[in-house]
Amino acid sequence: MLNHMGTKKLETERLILRRFTEDDVSDMYNNWASDPEVTKYITWPTHTSIDVTKRVVSMWTSSYDNPEYYHWVIELKETGSAIGSISLMNIDNNIEHCEVGYCIGRAFWNKGIVTEALQAVIDFAFKQVGFQRITARHHIGNDASGRVMEKCGMKYEGTLRRISRNSQGQLVDCKYYSILKEEYLG
Repeated sequence: MLNHMGTKKLETERLILRRFTEDDVSDMYNNWASDPEVTKYITWPTHTSIDVTKRVVSMWTSSYDNPEYYHWVIELKETGSAIGSISLMNIDNNIEHCEVGYCIGRAFWNKGIVTEALQAVIDFAFKQVGFQRITARHHIGNDASGRVMEKCGMKYEGTLRRISRNSQGQLVDCKYYSILKEEYLG
């Protein structure tokens, strides 16, 4: 049985993973949500105005009362800036499974930040919530995301064809990865 506790603050060496607030709207819009290069490989469209970002953040913050809602802003300790997000979703309480997804601003790519955030969320999901299996996926062509998953101990399971739509609405293939609790805990 899962011990749902909602989005709890997590800290790593360089990052604070915490709940979004209205104060994060500007950073989110400027650092990642308005950049078509960032949104190219995700499922939601590039934000065309800061009002879109305001509505999205408002929707997220209104969900934090739900103990099964896990959505963190990735804050860089050094600057206090919101630079991305990471979440647990598609939760199945029956088989104690969830999927993890993340997004980070282009200025912060290739610095190990997403790997650090993903490791913290995997640790939280297994040790505190009690999930038995965590999956992640990335669109074909976004191999850097697959490398992040592998660095965090996830194993490639296969490619599903035309399983998702990208931010431009096109059907795309996705590579799937997973990690089991017993693999993580060793």
